Parts: sequence; structure tokens; C-alpha cells
Amino acid sequence: MAGASTKKWWKNAIVYQINPRTYCDSNEDSVGDVLGIISKLQYIKNLAMDAIMLDSIYQDSDFKSINPKYGTMEDMERLISKAKRLGIKIIMKFSLAYTSSEHEWFKKALAGDIKYKEYYCFSMPDSRKRPNNWSSLLGGSAWTKTSSGEYYLHLLNEDCPALNWNNPELFDEMAEVMRFWLDKGVAGFRCDLINTLYKNAFDNGKRHIDVIGKEYYVNTEGCHDILRRLNNEVWSKYKTFIVGEIVLSDPAEVQDFCDETKSEIDAVAYPNHNNLDIKRDKRLSKIKLSERIKRLDTWQNELDFLANSLAGDNANYSGKYKKKVLELLCGLNLSLRGIPFIGENEEIEISDFFKDMVNLRKNSNALKEGSYRRVASPNDVYIFTRESVDERVYIYCNLSSANRSVEFYGDNIIFGNYDESERESFFLKPYEFRVVTSNF
Repeated sequence: MAGASTKKWWKNAIVYQINPRTYCDSNEDSVGDVLGIISKLQYIKNLAMDAIMLDSIYQDSDFKSINPKYGTMEDMERLISKAKRLGIKIIMKFSLAYTSSEHEWFKKALAGDIKYKEYYCFSMPDSRKRPNNWSSLLGGSAWTKTSSGEYYLHLLNEDCPALNWNNPELFDEMAEVMRFWLDKGVAGFRCDLINTLYKNAFDNGKRHIDVIGKEYYVNTEGCHDILRRLNNEVWSKYKTFIVGEIVLSDPAEVQDFCDETKSEIDAVAYPNHNNLDIKRDKRLSKIKLSERIKRLDTWQNELDFLANSLAGDNANYSGKYKKKVLELLCGLNLSLRGIPFIGENEEIEISDFFKDMVNLRKNSNALKEGSYRRVASPNDVYIFTRESVDERVYIYCNLSSANRSVEFYGDNIIFGNYDESERESFFLKPYEFRVVTSNF
């Protein structure tokens, strides 16, 4: 496992995720916008966030323009400028794997423009059937028929046509788009499906429990080549933070993507717990907690640099423990090894828990850059340690609505989501989160 370092700004950062559409509406048209985000920058600064990650804010037809629902390019430039003055970085969600079906490139391709057809994966003009048996990550065929009778590939739904990275002209086009935003002051990108860029072939795929055809495009050497070249020619010229979403893979299969010696991307974002588990084709919320903890533990152990997000995990909880669940997930996210991505509104407003937990992480070497080790516990309790040369911290998470008897370690309870007077000495209360330190 590579040792942590503070040489790069993002290694100890906490990132605040914002969906521009829902975050803050400045003109009362029921749609959030860039000016609304600007109005909240001081608030975000007061939360001690180091960076903002913006969900897609582009116009569907053009990567270099802002969706007019959210504002103008001038608004975006103001956001970047003011955030910089406050010491907040801006990271943008950006797709290297596909465009919208409304993008000008795809519309030109559908109109028959040969140049832009080769930006995507189309079947031969005289083809009367799908090129192969590949399935979409979301179910059904990965191919959609156009009005001309041809088919195009989409690994997600038909509104997200897959880009053809086998075409060298596409590299130049996408590199130029990223330079455009980096020159404006953006600090990096969060890229979807980043391990699916290059297709080795378009043959029929083997039957798998999850997705048919993945052996031809998941974690290919061609994909690694593309990312190394992007790093060398674009990202390394700026102080970027590049996060890549990884799909259809186990941790051991994707370590090379974030290995510092490989010069590809900086951190891996694995599918978070509320998302569709593509490998098993069912919702993670339907999988028992012990299995979810096991998977989280595996990713924590195997990868050097993780982008952690538990946003949305609280969607399955309601009732009297709702606040405790919110606090537990927030505490867990800020305790794991890696870079925490905090979803908007996860800061739990009418409460000091969030600010206090952020402050704890920022002032703890163990939580910022310490090693990780899981501790034996009941199936629905997650206990682990974070340890630096001068500090060991025990994290206790009761993921059930019942009291759970556990063995307590350490010397001093320093934080939790229950008041000191409410805590018990021999068990954790429902959805209790507890941080305990050990003096060496």
C-alpha cells in the first residue's frame, strides 16, 4: 500500500458535491443555478470544505457551454474566481465515456457526417441486425437502431451514446475540451465509467451473470494507454484532481488506475451503496448489512486512493432514528481512508455534528492519512481502526435499529452521535456512531 502524502492538495481534502439543479435557486424559478451556488460559497467555506464537485452543468449539445437553466459562462467564471479567493477548488463532473444524444457531435453523426460518426460506435451502413449481443449496464441491449437503420452503442441508456476512443481524432477533441475548463481555473474532473473507454473488439460476448460483452471493454490496456496519455499531455500540466468511476470490477482489477507510479488518474470512485450493483443486478439496499460492510472493507484494504461517497444511503431510513442514521453515515464517510465526497444537505442543518466531525478529521493525523484495519464485530456492526505513527482511533458503527453488544477498545471516547449521558458502557445504541482514541 502506498504511503499517504500531503504534497498534492487533494490528498487531505473534503469535497462537497452539488447538483446545480437542486442546490440553491437565486431567481425563484424553481431551478437551482450558478448564482445560487455563489451565494452559498461563504457557507461552504464555513463548513471547512476544500473543494466543490459540480454535477453536470454543461449544455447537452456542447461541452464548452453552460446550460442556460443554470446561468451563463460569465456566472461560471465568477463562481470559479470567488471560490478561488475563498480557497475552494472547483471540480466538474465530465464524461469521457459518452455524450448526450443531444450533443452536436451526435446530431451531426445521425445526419450522416462521416467525421462525427467515427466519434461514436456505429454499425456498418448495410447492417440489418445488431452488431453483437452486448447488453447495457442498465439492462437490455447495448445497441439502439437509428432512423437510417444503423445501430449505435450505449453502455448506459440510449440517451448516452458511447464514444469511440479507438478514433485518434476523438482524443484531440476531448483533450481540448478539458484544457478549455482547466484554463478557466477548474481544478479537476470526476469522470464516469472511466474504465470502459477502449473497446478491443466488437465480437459477441460470453454470457455473464451481470453484463454481456464486458470482456471487450472493461479495464483494457487500451484504456490505460488513453489515461496515461491524457495525464501526460493534459492533466499533469495543471494541478488537477482526476477521479474516475470504476464499474464491473473488483478492487484488485483496478489498482493500476490510481497507482501513483502509473501516472493515470488520482482516485477511484467505486459504486456507492445506494446505486445499482451491476455485478449482481440488484439493489445494494436489498443486500444484508454484513455483505455491504464486507464490500466496503475490501475496497478500503485494496486500493491506494479512494473517493468515498455514502450520499443517498439514508434514503432507506425514516422515522425516529432518521437523524441518527444521517449522523452515522456522515461520521463513517469522514472516518474512512480516502477522500470524502459529501452530498449536498448531508451537513445536517439545526446540528453541530457535521462541523465537529469535519474538525475532528482535519485535526487527526490518523483520520487524514492513517492506515485502515477492520476489527472483528457482530454482522451488523462495523468497527475499524485508523492509525498513524502517533495516534490510533477506533470507529464504531451500529448499523441496526437495536442495541448491539460489542467489545470496546481504546481509552477515551472523543466523539459520537449520542450525548455522553446517553451512552452505554457495554453496548452500542441504535445507529450509534462512536470515536474512541487509544493512547500509546
